[in-house]
Amino acid sequence: MVNREPRGHTLPLLVTLIVLGVLLMTFDVRLQGGGVVGVMRTGAQTIIAPVQKAASYAVNPVADMIDSLSNLSNLREENIALRRQLAEADASLVGVQDQLARLEYFEQLYGMEAVGDEIGRTVANVIGRPDAFDAALIIDKGTSDGLVVGQPVVDTNGYVVGIVKSVTPGSATIVPITADRQALTVIVGDQIGSLLSQVATDEMRLDILDAREPVLVGDRVLTSAVSASFPAGLPVGVVIEDAAPSVDVLSATVDLFVNPDTLRLVVVLAWPPDPITASSGEATVPAETTTTARETSTTTTTEGDR
Repeated sequence: MVNREPRGHTLPLLVTLIVLGVLLMTFDVRLQGGGVVGVMRTGAQTIIAPVQKAASYAVNPVADMIDSLSNLSNLREENIALRRQLAEADASLVGVQDQLARLEYFEQLYGMEAVGDEIGRTVANVIGRPDAFDAALIIDKGTSDGLVVGQPVVDTNGYVVGIVKSVTPGSATIVPITADRQALTVIVGDQIGSLLSQVATDEMRLDILDAREPVLVGDRVLTSAVSASFPAGLPVGVVIEDAAPSVDVLSATVDLFVNPDTLRLVVVLAWPPDPITASSGEATVPAETTTTARETSTTTTTEGDR
């Protein structure tokens, strides 16, 4: 019997196919321009890329948040430092404004002295009040500076403030006209009247006896030559309401030019020029010429009224 199965063909065919497969793989890899390592790297990158993207989506916001917190902390520190610098600048500005205010006061005072008259002036700082319920002012000048009881006090603009009521060697007490029980003799136009303080207000009441004509809003109230406590012609305030005589009596409200609560500097006038006469209460007011919008009058009188 004859056996027809091929002999020796299976193994060579298998080897041939394996070699051919390797050659084809090598040829394909070379055609793509990369080696086996490149192919493995590309495959690994293809697998890892989605993982990297997912990680970036998760990690980047956290990193951004950490950076933002760090920047926020730095901004807060800078903000605190800027606020501190602003507070220091504000404090410096307040100091400069205070110095400018004092300079303005002294310039005004210089303007007063430049006018030139026989009345001596003593500039004093307001250093306090006797207590919270007392309207009197305490200044840092006293008898050692030539001050005596009864001398008139004005502000740096020359507006009436009050009267020196008591004096020590280094200080003096001033009672503003708003707190004085005595009436201040004033003139409005050519009419002489009395200015009286009122309770619970800084405004004062003007009473004119034997009034001949009304007073109008804006009329200036000045010290009269009849007053023994103040030189004539010092500005006191302004009428704030029209008022007409009732029979022959007129009453009106006057707003003062000076608010004692805001004073920092005052000027004490050496008037009358003789302090002994001033303190004795026997002064005779010299003749004063008062010029008004209506007429000019000259009055000489003996003290009997403020």
